[in-house]
Amino acid sequence: MGICPLLNVDYEGKLIPREKVRTKSKTIKRIVEKMEQNAQDGLDYSGKCFISHSECLEDAKEVARLVEEKFKNLDGKVKIFPIGAVIGSHTGPGTVALFFWGSERDN
Repeated sequence: MGICPLLNVDYEGKLIPREKVRTKSKTIKRIVEKMEQNAQDGLDYSGKCFISHSECLEDAKEVARLVEEKFKNLDGKVKIFPIGAVIGSHTGPGTVALFFWGSERDN
């Protein structure tokens, strides 16, 4: 069906399902939109940014390209790493995770 869940981690380290997006390309764009909404200082975000992926390097590179295009003040390039075996066994192939310093939220 091509449905991809968008999740985030709360302050207790728990995964929270936020929304479902149809198609990988829309999901990639939505991940970057979420960063626009939640990054510390918005589009002026000047911190580090990391991506982890599970057997989908091209998707991770596309997220990195979009992030670097939108956030001109990043502290260096977006760094991409593979997801390890422990997390990968839970998420499966095709997972892309975006990490950045965000503004404080309620949850």
